[in-house]
This record gives sequence, C-alpha cells and structure tokens, in this order.
Amino acid sequence: MGTMGTVGTMEHVTVLAAPYPATPIPCYCPTGLDLHSHIVNPLVSPISGYEDRAAIVSFVAASIERYPRIAAMLRNAGTDKLVAVKPNWIQESREDRPDVWAPVITHPEVVLAVVETLAAFMDGRGTICICDAPHTYADFAAIVARGGLTQKLDRLRQRWPALRIELLDLRREVWRRKQEVVVERLPNAEDPCGYVRLDLARSSLFHGFSGEGAYFGADYDIDVVNRHHQGDVQEYLLAGTPMACDLFVNLPKLKTHKKTGITCALKNLVGINGDKNWLPHHVLGTPADGGDEFPRRSLANIVEGRFKRFGQRTALALPRLGTWAYRKARNVGKRTLGDSATTIRNGNWIGNDTCWRMALDLNRCLLFGNPNGTWREAGAAKHYLAIADGIVGGERNGPLCPDPVPSSVLASCANPAVLDAVAARLMGFAPASLPIVARAFDRHRWPIADRDLEQIAVDDGRAGGVVPLHHLAPAIARGFVPHFGWTALVHRT
Repeated sequence: MGTMGTVGTMEHVTVLAAPYPATPIPCYCPTGLDLHSHIVNPLVSPISGYEDRAAIVSFVAASIERYPRIAAMLRNAGTDKLVAVKPNWIQESREDRPDVWAPVITHPEVVLAVVETLAAFMDGRGTICICDAPHTYADFAAIVARGGLTQKLDRLRQRWPALRIELLDLRREVWRRKQEVVVERLPNAEDPCGYVRLDLARSSLFHGFSGEGAYFGADYDIDVVNRHHQGDVQEYLLAGTPMACDLFVNLPKLKTHKKTGITCALKNLVGINGDKNWLPHHVLGTPADGGDEFPRRSLANIVEGRFKRFGQRTALALPRLGTWAYRKARNVGKRTLGDSATTIRNGNWIGNDTCWRMALDLNRCLLFGNPNGTWREAGAAKHYLAIADGIVGGERNGPLCPDPVPSSVLASCANPAVLDAVAARLMGFAPASLPIVARAFDRHRWPIADRDLEQIAVDDGRAGGVVPLHHLAPAIARGFVPHFGWTALVHRT
C-alpha cells in the first residue's frame, strides 16, 4: 500500500491501487441483463412498527432466501467471509430538533434484525461490519447509541462468540462547526482496509459534462473536487471495507432528498466514501450560465454566490479570523436572503443535474470495482442486497430535517435501481420523473439495473400477490410531500 499527496485539507490518504487507465470505453447493456443470474421480483411487506421484531426478522430472512446464490454464500461462509452492512446513518438526529431521529436514520431495530439474521445464516462465523461515513460533523457515537444498539450488539456477540461484529466509522476526518461554519477539522481513525481510488474515466456520467471546472464538493476548497473530475480523469475514493466485502447489504432509509428528490439505495452509497470532497454535489451558478446551484439568475443569487465563495476561501486561508468573519457574513445573509430551510440554494432543487450523476457513478464503483482498483466484467457484479427501512419514512425537508411518515413498509431487492423504482412508487412519485432512478436504467458498460423499468413486477404483501410497478400503491394514500425545491416532481397517477 502507498500514500498520496495532500487531498483537500487532509495530509495523506492510504490508497490500495493506482488510478484506472483513462481509456475509451464503449457503453452497452444487453436488454434484461441479469446481474445475479436470476431475475427475482422486489419484495414489499407491511410492518406495523419497530416493536414487531418477529415480522422484521422474518422479512429479512425471506429477503435473503429469495436469492439462492447469496443464501448459499452465507451458509458456506468460513472465518474469512466479510459482510458489510451499510445503514443510512447520516447524522444522529434532525438538525433543528435533536429529539427527532426516527425519520432520519435507518432504525436500530432494522439494523439489529439484519445482523441477527446474517449471523444465523453464517452459523456464527466470519465478520459482519456495520459501517458508514456520516456527515462530517455528525456524532458517530450518538448515532450507534440510538435505541440501545451498541448494547444489543454486545448480546449478539455473546450469542455468537466466534463471529466478529464490528462498528466502523468510515470517515477520515471529522469537523467541529460553529453557526454552520467549519471551525476545526480533526483526523479520524481510518478504515483498517484502507481506501481505494477508482477512476471511471470515460464511463463516468461526468465525462464531457458541461459543469466541468465549476463543481462544488463537500468542503470549502473547490479545487479538490474539480481536480478529481476533469477530462478523462473521473475518480472517487472509496473505503476499503465495503469494496473488499463478500456481500454488501445496503440498509437505506425511505425519505425525500433536497438534491435528488428521494434517497434510498442508490444515494446511500455516498456513505462509503473516504473523502466526500471528491464528490460533485452541484455546479456553481444558474442554468443560464451552465450551473445548477440556483434555479435562476438574480442580483441576490449573484451576490450570495460571490460572497459565499469569498468567505469560504477566507475561512481556509485564515482559520481563526476567516471563520469568524464567515460566520458573521452568513448570519447577515440568512436574515436578508433567507434560511436554507425555506430558500433554494446549493443545488437543492429539481434542476440539480449533478448529484444524481455522482450517486450512479458510486454505484458502478461498488458493484464493479475491485479492492485493488481494477474492474470486473459487466456480468460479475458484487453480491448485493438492499433492504429499505420505510416503517417510518421521512418527507419534506429531507435528508437532514425530514418530518416522520407512518409508511409502515419494508422493501428489498438485490438490485439498487429496481429497489429505488419501488421506493419512488411507495413514496407516491413517478420513477421516470426522478433522474437518479430513471437514469439508473440506462444502457452502460457497467449496468446498474438488471431489467428495464417497464419490466418490474413487485411481490407486494399488502396486495397479497404480484403487481406491476405502475400499479404499486403508495405506502400512504396521499404520498410523501417532496422537499420544497422539488414541488414540480411528478406524483403517481
């Protein structure tokens, strides 16, 4: 393993491989290509609440049994088998209400049921690693303490003493913020498996994209994200544990999202990154000048954009004085230009043409990337299973401040694109109106979807049988209320 030079504000990063050569790559996908050798319908079941542990465990077991290759791999697991379980642990609670967390994160009872079921399938051998890279300023200890999860995992360890059950924070850096401004960056213990640099090159959805050179990532230094996404270089830094695992179990939360409309299995992969400042989140400016930061050009948006970038550069150059000045400027800006809870900015609207591309790139990296930085063939995707927690969903100002929705469902599938199409319907949205869902079905050298959108049928326990996707009933009759920047989103008809 080697080291690389400075990455953003971090001094070094452990990398498991050199970048993949940026060679021309043809795009293709045979119709109906099956990533798991057998097309299986996604599963939806009604669940009354998190207290119904028997129903949750039964659903998880049924979800695994539906995929014989996955079930057989788990049953034949030896001590070297590694299963990565990836919840949506974005942060410990709503940003504005620290007492509200159920609509924000994957519920600990769902996580526990998955780990318990996996342990039984593996006969108590191997390793189950529950891992995520939450928001850089989130409190990981507070997240894993929700619902007494840490103590309940200890009891599972006592029950299966030969099984390693790990909790892993994948972040390489944590932040301390004051009035929403980063005032301190602290190193975090790194993934023991290191980090993998994967370059999608011309197969990236950013190759040839008009926003090149004006991307905004996740930190104040925008040169970082633009350096990793230019021309034939389109690279990501992924945590080694999810890349090295024998089975990746994705446990997303069913909720709305300000940048992509919804977040479920596809968007949840932001949490396997070693540096989120490599991830383009939006393009600076307005559609009139090639950006998607704001929906329209106005004097207020021009002033805000310029002052924001000046304040961020100053905060980086002068950590004490600069952060103080930036905080003061932000407070004035919120009073005069509006708070982000009610004002569209930072790509938080239906016109964001950037974030969905990043999410789909990440899914290709996970499904087809190897721990040594090489790539799999199109028909040899990683073993993968997704189980979405929709027992309590989140609507309106997701993903950070969603309101709870009593949606009372779990959904599962071995394909993230198919699951997200189901999730969109369960939320009451038309999958074709969400780029993060619709474009996941595009033909590509490394296809995400294993069937066409129109071919999806669902085993719906609420209906008592198989229903075509376009007849799948929403989890609540009225559907989820979208983020205010996504009010034009097409609802199910």
